[in-house]
Amino acid sequence: MKIVDIRATPVTVPLKRPLRWSFGVEVSTTRVIVELITDEGLVGIGETRGGDEVVRALELHRDLYIGLDPLEVGRITRRFSVFRMTSEQLALVGAAKLAGAALEMACWDLTGKALGKRCGDLWGGIENERVEFAAYVFYRYASPTDIGRGDLAEDAADHAEELFETHGFRDIKFKNGVLEPVQEIRSVRLMRERLGDRLRNLRLDPNAVWSVETSVRVLNEINDFGLEFCEDPTWGIEGMSLVRERTPVPLATNMCCVTFEQIPLAVRARAVDVILGDIHFWGGPSAVLQLAKICETFNLGLSLHSDRELGISTAAVLHLAGAETMVSHAIDSHLPEQADDIITTPFVFREGCLQVPTGPGLGVEIDQEKLRFYAAHHRKVGEGSEFADAAQTSFRAKFPRF
Repeated sequence: MKIVDIRATPVTVPLKRPLRWSFGVEVSTTRVIVELITDEGLVGIGETRGGDEVVRALELHRDLYIGLDPLEVGRITRRFSVFRMTSEQLALVGAAKLAGAALEMACWDLTGKALGKRCGDLWGGIENERVEFAAYVFYRYASPTDIGRGDLAEDAADHAEELFETHGFRDIKFKNGVLEPVQEIRSVRLMRERLGDRLRNLRLDPNAVWSVETSVRVLNEINDFGLEFCEDPTWGIEGMSLVRERTPVPLATNMCCVTFEQIPLAVRARAVDVILGDIHFWGGPSAVLQLAKICETFNLGLSLHSDRELGISTAAVLHLAGAETMVSHAIDSHLPEQADDIITTPFVFREGCLQVPTGPGLGVEIDQEKLRFYAAHHRKVGEGSEFADAAQTSFRAKFPRF
């Protein structure tokens, strides 16, 4: 079996409501959907972050995968591993790295279909058929141009209650770093008061906009609320290390340690307790499986990061989390906030969990009508920027902000 062609389609899918985070407002997700075509008629599917730039990277680097056997997925990932560069070079090769992640995902889907095996079985065997997620709680706008209650402490607590009632979550990841810390402490207090014993674990993610001093003060003040960890309270490995020295709250990252060469630095500085792997940012499923072994070696926790993925990437995340026992914390997902999807049977949360798909490969199929619709929407509106904010332009101007 040989790869003979590729279809790469950028799509933009809106969110139900704009979601605030420390650097802007998320209003949609832009993804590239990959269909990898073989000479035997099988088609493998993949997904990654990004839009037209990723499509151009896939076309530019066709010589790295056209004509190869997709069952030799390791050969393709090695060819694209040249784009796992140092963090200083990441901005220059980001699109190619993301493209490689989608290609690898599609190759695993093809391999599973050819062998009648699920991706999770190919990655070591499914140990957990149900994967637990944390409620992803935000301050939200009423619309792209109207803040509504999005600058009130109560808004995040309202969102938490809504997610618990609708989807049955037990844990919360609170995307904060938006309001003054005293207001966000109040949001945490309201969540604990309203949800009571239903709330098992709570984690924060200010996306590194707190100073070291603010991080230490806030985390020590709210440690009694039962923090599971805080993700990237401040900027950089050195800053994280200083915070970790002065607070009992475990620290996680998806910012200060995002490439393999940064791991020794983070370990030596005792800067992180948990790494959030990402099957796109790290370069594909194989990279995250490699990351899991490194986390096991250094006694680091592992969870998985969400960046507004649609159903194909969600399926890949489920297979990886179901097979990799090092994933030790409930994982992130924007899925409850997506207005729609491009797979034939969208995922539904039950008791805060999603079921690992049962079909071969990734176990999901593209809804071609939806794919065409959101590709047309992408051509109309372009790529959704998570750094834009039409309603309020001043809140992200200072860094560190608090």
